[in-house]
Amino acid sequence: MQATFERGLTSTQRIHKGFSSGARAIHSCGIPKSRVAVPAASKRRQRAAIVSQASAATATSPYESLEAITCDLSAFPSCNFFRVEAIIRPWRLDKVIAQLSAAGVKGMTVSEVKGAGVQGGKRERFAGTEFGSETNFLVDKTRLDIVISRAQVDTVVRTIATAAFTGEVGDGKIFVHPVAEVVRVRTAETGAVAEYMVGGMSDLTGVAGI
Repeated sequence: MQATFERGLTSTQRIHKGFSSGARAIHSCGIPKSRVAVPAASKRRQRAAIVSQASAATATSPYESLEAITCDLSAFPSCNFFRVEAIIRPWRLDKVIAQLSAAGVKGMTVSEVKGAGVQGGKRERFAGTEFGSETNFLVDKTRLDIVISRAQVDTVVRTIATAAFTGEVGDGKIFVHPVAEVVRVRTAETGAVAEYMVGGMSDLTGVAGI
């Protein structure tokens, strides 16, 4: 009966069965478990399981990374203003604007553009509308330009990135450019006075930025 059962086992199962039986026999003789040899395959599986568990514990989702992103502005230590340029999906625009408004961003420029990146010429549909072209590889995108003070850059970039995020190819990119000066045409004001908007982010959050 025992022989019939063992014939039904795979070679791997027989090895494990033999190892388990042998380990019990050695342990019953008083030999410490630490001195019992463990097959290399078992050690590899144990290491793989440990690595997998560690990776799962420390893994951070892309969305969580976007929420905590910090822009490196150290190349422009004396620059007080920056322009955030975001290329996003057209159908994410409303959500992005709503989140920016909630954060206190009052001024922005929006443009409809076409471009190509990793997404290539792949067209997409949303709410019955198709975005893309049948004749070339350019894809319909929306571009936002926002000029803000230095300390407000991270907040604006995080807000745009998380609102535009879907996790699919084609979510877009964000570029941060230094701005030498800001001029308000109506009053000829310059610098922080020209950049300031009543009820904007500095009033809402208290972050003046300079």
